[in-house]
Amino acid sequence: MTKPRTLTHTYTLAGGWRKVSHQPLTAALADDLRRSGIMLVRARRGLFDTREISLRQYPPEH
Repeated sequence: MTKPRTLTHTYTLAGGWRKVSHQPLTAALADDLRRSGIMLVRARRGLFDTREISLRQYPPEH
């Protein structure tokens, strides 16, 4: 299993991008963020691998 991405920012239409405390982006955290109205995050894995991730269907089903 790969290392989970680390959450760095959340996005809302009203507030734009907001920096958050770094924590692993897990399925449970993604569910909590969706409930609070956040549907897009920035998360990183390593030094140069930063991605914007939609929480609409996170974690992705393989």
